[in-house]
Amino acid sequence: MKRTLGALAMMALLVPAAFAGVVEDWTSMQAGMTGPYQDSNGSKIDFAVVAGPSGSDKALQITANKVTGGYCGIYHNVSADLSKSGSFKFKAKCTAAGDVQMAISDAYKVQYVAKFAVTTSWTEVDVPLTSFIKDPYYTPPDAVLGHPMDLSKTGNTNFSPQMDGPAVLTIGPISAAGSASAAPAAAAPAAAAPAAKPAAAAGPGLAKAVMVQDFADFDLKAAGTFQDSNGSTISFGLKEKKGGQYLTVTYSLKGDYCGLWVRAGGSDWSRVTVPAGAKNLYIKGYCKQPLELSISLSDKNGGQYTTMGTLPTFKGGKWEVLTIPLSDFSLDPYYQPPEAVKGAPMDFTMIKQFNIQPKTKGDNVTFAIDQVSVK
Repeated sequence: MKRTLGALAMMALLVPAAFAGVVEDWTSMQAGMTGPYQDSNGSKIDFAVVAGPSGSDKALQITANKVTGGYCGIYHNVSADLSKSGSFKFKAKCTAAGDVQMAISDAYKVQYVAKFAVTTSWTEVDVPLTSFIKDPYYTPPDAVLGHPMDLSKTGNTNFSPQMDGPAVLTIGPISAAGSASAAPAAAAPAAAAPAAKPAAAAGPGLAKAVMVQDFADFDLKAAGTFQDSNGSTISFGLKEKKGGQYLTVTYSLKGDYCGLWVRAGGSDWSRVTVPAGAKNLYIKGYCKQPLELSISLSDKNGGQYTTMGTLPTFKGGKWEVLTIPLSDFSLDPYYQPPEAVKGAPMDFTMIKQFNIQPKTKGDNVTFAIDQVSVK
């Protein structure tokens, strides 16, 4: 999983408003505007400026060695008005063919991500600006949330190779091309291809909710935690209520992330079969203060899908039910389980597991989850 970078100072590499032209030609790499980031599990990454695809221009060369399950990347700070542009265009190649994640920040300092494919020879890449979605794992501390994506002041332009093992990625001069064809606010739903819509989202809907987890006879071994190595912590337990029990979670989000995975079904770790027609995921919970969450689901094919765009949020102060359309889930760009069937469409006719990641910074924050269901 990638973790970045909001505290890095922005350097000015100005691009005139609303034009199709060069965003970065790699000829003026000022100190402090470019640098590496990586996990603490052994991934390595570095960069240099080398000859570009034409031989007379320049390129950014990224030398990486990503461990399985890890992350690494290069941040590069720019300042550009891309509000009237349609896409990024550049040439790229890599010694190992695969996917590369690109991240940008907008006028509100919110980070957005998209992926593009590279081959072993110079190939022209076109990354539509509408393909960028809100980063589900990282929000800069100075980000102002609640706004559509605003690319009138585009900032960090980061690159993170997604292939495991050694790879040398080279990226030529980057240009803005075309014209904006739709409001950037539509970026989150656009992240999933039409074929990836959940099969369960079609049809007239279910007459009765299907319980994913109600914690009534929950086995604590059917859940676990994950967190960064920067001081974040998370723990969980069960609390009795009339006629059953509910899950309590306490976390301190001091670094980039922490979260909880929970098996769907009962104490036998069974999976939940969902009849065709389910449209929404419902989470009944409680928190004293407003709490933003990122939710992930593991589908019938083992793929992990996560909420994109506006994240579900408890208002706080009372028990509430969050309603999350299943169509809001998109393939997780940072992690896929080893058993996931590559290329399979999203299929929520079976739910195997769900993850909950608090996104609101805090120390010793406690919240409760009573029921998770679909209907």
